[in-house]
Amino acid sequence: MRGAPDSYLSGRMGTAFAKVAVRHPSLAWEAIRLAAATAAPGWFRKAPFVPRPEPGYRDWRLLTAYGRTDARPTEREVEEFLRWRRSQRRN
Repeated sequence: MRGAPDSYLSGRMGTAFAKVAVRHPSLAWEAIRLAAATAAPGWFRKAPFVPRPEPGYRDWRLLTAYGRTDARPTEREVEEFLRWRRSQRRN
C-alpha cells in the first residue's frame, strides 16, 4: 500500500503482533520486548503514545525481508519470528 500514512502501516502490522500475542500468551512478553527494543526514541512524548519503530527502520526491515516496503507479514510469520527471537535470546 504505497503512499499510505505511517500510522496506518504501523497499525496493520501492530494488529498482527497483538493477535499473535493474544492467541499465544507465551509470546506476549517477546512482543513487548521487541516493541521496547525497536521503539523510536521519545515515542512516549507524541500521541498516540504507542511504541512504534521509526518509519525508515520499519521500511528497511520490510525491504530486506520481503523485497518491498509495502509488504505485511502474516500472523504466522509474526508468530515464527517471535518464536525465533525468543529462541535466540535463550541460546
